Amino acid sequence: MTSSDLPPGWIRRDVGTVHLNLPEAWEAVAAPQATAAFAHPALDGLGFRPNVVIRESVYSSSAAALAAYSLATTRAVFNNCYFVSHDEVEIDGTEGRRQRYTYDGGGFSLVVERFLLVRGGHALELTTTAPIWMAYEVLEGNAFVAGSLSWDRTGPAHAPGPADADPASGIREPRHDPWLTELAGHPVEDLSKLPAVQAFSSEGPLLDAATVEFLLQQHKRHRLGRFDLLSHQPMVDRLVEAELMEQDGRFGKSLEFMFGALREPDFTVAVDGRHEGVGTSLRVYAGAGRALVLAGAAASELVHGTGPGERVPEGSARFDVVGIEALPALIAAWAGVGPAWSVAGNVTRLAAGDFLLGCDGTLQPPGDADAASRRLIEQPWFAWNMSIEGTGFERSWLNAGAAGQYAVGALDDGGTEMSPVPSVQVWDVLMQELGAATIARPADRN
Repeated sequence: MTSSDLPPGWIRRDVGTVHLNLPEAWEAVAAPQATAAFAHPALDGLGFRPNVVIRESVYSSSAAALAAYSLATTRAVFNNCYFVSHDEVEIDGTEGRRQRYTYDGGGFSLVVERFLLVRGGHALELTTTAPIWMAYEVLEGNAFVAGSLSWDRTGPAHAPGPADADPASGIREPRHDPWLTELAGHPVEDLSKLPAVQAFSSEGPLLDAATVEFLLQQHKRHRLGRFDLLSHQPMVDRLVEAELMEQDGRFGKSLEFMFGALREPDFTVAVDGRHEGVGTSLRVYAGAGRALVLAGAAASELVHGTGPGERVPEGSARFDVVGIEALPALIAAWAGVGPAWSVAGNVTRLAAGDFLLGCDGTLQPPGDADAASRRLIEQPWFAWNMSIEGTGFERSWLNAGAAGQYAVGALDDGGTEMSPVPSVQVWDVLMQELGAATIARPADRN
């Protein structure tokens, strides 16, 4: 393929042993310890330049080992890093990995997509990074970029041993998922431990339901009157302790900032979840460039017992505020959307009432269920529904732990239909639907 064969705005780049299509306007930039890097042209007001980094290195371990190492080190290095997906992908005839994650850097909420290949004693890493409001366009282009990639290295990937290590980097072979490794016919890394350590995080104070309701009713005010102080003293004491209010009833600076989202409202997001008979919710009030978040117990807390500090009792919530651009990652983290291996099974429909039994952990696999369906039913379930007020958007999903995400729909007979959905597709829906309001999707796609 030559540049003359490409769509307008694209050019063929040759970077040593790597050949690929990139946006024509992107400029070569310096990138220490990388083979090459290209970035969006610098523009006034852009702030962060979307970019792609290409890194080739000598490497003699497996793709599974490289992917697991990349996941672990990235989580340790970047601030507020959250992995959305980790999938197998074929690039230039070789089985590799695609990872997508978000992190906070330089005052921006950034979205990263990374492709990893191993072939002929070398590793290749292709990484794109973009701010959330430009991520939709960049991620859409990544499929074209990855599909165009040609790598001159030849030879098979390294065949791993149980304690194999790459001598150059020290990267060791990870724990494999036995069932999926047998199913795929090559080593597949075990992702089942990640949901327990990749927990939802909030620094907001924990408030009971009555205090939250009382506080929301005051959003048009700037202080409480004497009568409210006297009649709601226990609530006032809790709000003073949370540093949201002064003892004389004046609202603190943080509360005034939070209430800005309610005073200039744009849209509201409602997410409701259930696990083992316990209900929970997430409410987001977006406005004035920020979002007031009322977070009940997240999936990570209900399923794995991991969360930000004290456990959130049913009906209570953490009262917090985030930038509007952080919402896709926040909702994904709260619902536990993350890396998992999804495999379709023969159980795609459940009879009326059986879906709730699954959520409560009491559903038994049917006698004719295949291995993939038994794996699904044996996992802990966190069911969640999301709607965006005023847009008509409403969707239901099931977080089935190591079995991944499932799209859920109601049947006319009262039963439930379920189909596996890669986590990256759930993320795309979150980003696009929230972007239809204010974030990422171009106006002509709304």
